[in-house]
Amino acid sequence: MKQLEALIAWTPTHWEDVKPDTVGKVVVVPFPDETGLSNLYAMTGGACYADQHSAPEWQRLAMLFIDFNTIVVRDGINPQEAHRAFIAIDEYRLKIAPDQQGATKA
Repeated sequence: MKQLEALIAWTPTHWEDVKPDTVGKVVVVPFPDETGLSNLYAMTGGACYADQHSAPEWQRLAMLFIDFNTIVVRDGINPQEAHRAFIAIDEYRLKIAPDQQGATKA
């Protein structure tokens, strides 16, 4: 799915008291999230923020990788789990190293 259609949801590893069922997990779901799946998680990012939709492409790409960094470094999500979730985002697949699992060659 395109980045502007992708809502990222996760629960930090140190928030086990807040959302115990999803602690340490991350998911990418279509935006708007008509199923409510993102409600199971403590944090959201990506397309659910209006500024993403008005930003130039270079800025949206930067925010995508900043979200990844925040999820992994600040919030303790396993990098491989975050990578597997982000593979759902077309722009992520196109911008990661082409020899990584799930990458799309331009």
